[in-house]
Amino acid sequence: MSKVFIIDDDPIHQRIAQIMISKHQLFDEYVSFTEAGKGLKFLQDNCEMIEALPDVILLDLNMPVMDGWDFLDKFEKIRHTLIKDIRIFIVSSSVDEKDISRSQSYASVKGFISKPLTPDVIRKTI
Repeated sequence: MSKVFIIDDDPIHQRIAQIMISKHQLFDEYVSFTEAGKGLKFLQDNCEMIEALPDVILLDLNMPVMDGWDFLDKFEKIRHTLIKDIRIFIVSSSVDEKDISRSQSYASVKGFISKPLTPDVIRKTI
């Protein structure tokens, strides 16, 4: 069973991603978080529960309170405690080369996706 977490403060983007995932059967299950801190807390609280953890995280960069960069910094510190290897894909409207380059410095980040999402782009994360 494959699972994806969508971490994005924009409910419209979340809904578009959810519809695509469901319609095209890209993942068996999805969980959405509008706050990166809540997503991180879920991972910490369920670090040893393989069925609760996602295979993939689609992470927005620009969010209030805890942005995507803060999430990644904290995720890198806890990822060794997780029972599952989780692949993170940044999903952003940014096309700034500095953001793309910075994202490559995180071992858990496997790609940088420009919004809007398409089914073909999501398939590449599987």
